[in-house]
Amino acid sequence: MSNKVRLRLLPGASCLFDEPVQVKVAGLRPKQVVTMRATSTDEKGVVFSSTATYRANNSGDIDLIRDASLSGSYVGVEPMGLLWSMRPNVLHKRFQKTNSLNPYVVKFSVHEDEGKMLAEATNQRYLMGDGVSRVPVKEGNIRGVLFTPPGLCLSLYLFVEFTE
Repeated sequence: MSNKVRLRLLPGASCLFDEPVQVKVAGLRPKQVVTMRATSTDEKGVVFSSTATYRANNSGDIDLIRDASLSGSYVGVEPMGLLWSMRPNVLHKRFQKTNSLNPYVVKFSVHEDEGKMLAEATNQRYLMGDGVSRVPVKEGNIRGVLFTPPGLCLSLYLFVEFTE
């Protein structure tokens, strides 16, 4: 890996699942063309990935908020494109996430045309915020999980009516 190329994830390497992450690359040659990759493995071991080709600006920087993908899993300015365009490497598979306590881990990387990795960073996307209570629900045929935000004291009653 190149020591001068930096891949940054803002606001940080960890965030909640629904929070946007800003992907920035610095230290490239002016107008250098690189391929960015995102990969994640689900709980069943299926690998999901996406790629996008970018051209650095005159300063050798790429910012997915500003810059358009030239080709790959998507084309155009898509700040979260590397995430939403991920596809399984095996046909007919869906991403399996059954344990909400473990984060969704995505590895981002930047590669030269020859495939040499220039930089990488890992993003941990948590499904539950700090202090959220997770209570399994099992009542008759109903199965699920109740997530309660911190400081919220509820008496919750769920009424389900089945009609024929």
